[in-house]
Amino acid sequence: MMTLEIKGLTISYGSHTVLEDISFSIPDGTIIGLVAPNGTGKTTLFNAIIRFIPINQGEIRIDGRNFRNTAKDVRALHEQITFFPDQAELYENFSGYEHIQMYRDIWNREEQDIDGIIQRLNMEGYVRNKVSSYSLGMRQRLCFAMMIAADTKIMFMDEIMNGLDPINVELVSRILQEVKVSGKIIIVASHLLDNLDDYADQIFFLNDRRLAYKYDRRKETEKYIKATVPGAALHAMKPWPEGTIHLNGSRICIPAAELSGERKATLMERLMENGAESATIGPLGTYEHYLRIYKGMES
Repeated sequence: MMTLEIKGLTISYGSHTVLEDISFSIPDGTIIGLVAPNGTGKTTLFNAIIRFIPINQGEIRIDGRNFRNTAKDVRALHEQITFFPDQAELYENFSGYEHIQMYRDIWNREEQDIDGIIQRLNMEGYVRNKVSSYSLGMRQRLCFAMMIAADTKIMFMDEIMNGLDPINVELVSRILQEVKVSGKIIIVASHLLDNLDDYADQIFFLNDRRLAYKYDRRKETEKYIKATVPGAALHAMKPWPEGTIHLNGSRICIPAAELSGERKATLMERLMENGAESATIGPLGTYEHYLRIYKGMES
């Protein structure tokens, strides 16, 4: 079993600390969602782990080996980790096929079936054209295909769903789950919070320089009635059952475990009558935890 372990990672620029005492351990066969507002350290964390930037304190370990800031260790680290390409790094006069082949040859020569990757991502119709002719979504699928072709043990993917339509968001989400099963460690930074719930095993939230919360979807199973209702309407509907959580003024989460089927139906009907577009029953998800951590809550 492979493990990526980060111990006490701190990143500072002068007197400004971006990340402080970040620690976690991720086993293989795991997808981690990484969530934080813009400018609060997601990309910095990726760059630090892959040693694109210096770290002030901390250790980066894979299978117990500490990868230090030496040329030998950094080279060995880059053999095991790929970072999602920026679209600005694509060569306009190269075809998509040439890009995928390049990533395959750098990391995993002859091991990956390029044509199979292209078919999985429905790229047959354009992949041999020059990148200069690609739309934003086509470029994003190409960058994802390059990662799949590299086939490294650890994959860092920053905003991989940008520019993708709902059909391709679903496609990429499904392929991520398929790739995970082969024993990969995948960390995905994304603003599509509900989409993270479709494929991530855990969600890490960064806040105030630290790893503020680890949401494990496999363990947090308590059910709530969830809806978004205008704040004034919510206030008028009081009182709520004990343990009800209010988030960001309009999101309400009502514990459902002790409620009868009739009581659940009545509450959901009231929520709809008072302006909710939908009312669902399920565990608190990434969206609710995002509101709780970054917007605050009242219970």
